[in-house]
Amino acid sequence: MKLIRLVSALILASVLVATPAFADDIPETFQNDAPGVLPAGLTLKDVTGTGKDEGKVERVVSWNEGDGGHVAVFASTEKEGQRGGETWYSKVLYVTTFHVRDGKFTKVRAVKEAVQPCNLDMTVRFIDGSIGLTNIDGNDKGELTFAYIANCAGDVSPLGMKLLMLEGNAKYALRGGSRVDLGGGVTEGGTFKPDFKKAPRGFLEHATKVWNRHIDGR
Repeated sequence: MKLIRLVSALILASVLVATPAFADDIPETFQNDAPGVLPAGLTLKDVTGTGKDEGKVERVVSWNEGDGGHVAVFASTEKEGQRGGETWYSKVLYVTTFHVRDGKFTKVRAVKEAVQPCNLDMTVRFIDGSIGLTNIDGNDKGELTFAYIANCAGDVSPLGMKLLMLEGNAKYALRGGSRVDLGGGVTEGGTFKPDFKKAPRGFLEHATKVWNRHIDGR
């Protein structure tokens, strides 16, 4: 399986004029791929679609495909408020991909996951180690894989967990829950329902492997 070379968004300008690059292994710079830094020309309004330039940029990944440069921005917004004498929380995760040509960013796909409002224990976060790029079907498009937790609960139970694969504007998903250790060798959760009926061959196998690596929600 060939992996699309990940490059830092800090050197995005040089990436966009390069030819599509592929490598057998993810470079070490992958884990430091411009956290919190938006490429010049993009705003949080573009990422969230809320019309407000607010939130947190958590990860920016950029790569080349056959049609040029691409960028994926991982971001979040969160709020806290009072209602009925209780404190309520909300958080929204965003993953938005863009095609880049001549310095112009065109939105390709937007993913949004919200937990709101929540007055219990809220866990909403990306599973950072799950983020990766592949080219499983060997075409000129990369597949972006990522997983996240989105949960509001007051007990010890599996956390709501999703894993998505994006190729262009196509989306494939595993939806389920993280695995919880109840002690004594007993676990609960860790299962998922796949939505990969129209996915190319090998996609579900790859997604399942990534899920199993992060089955505990980490």
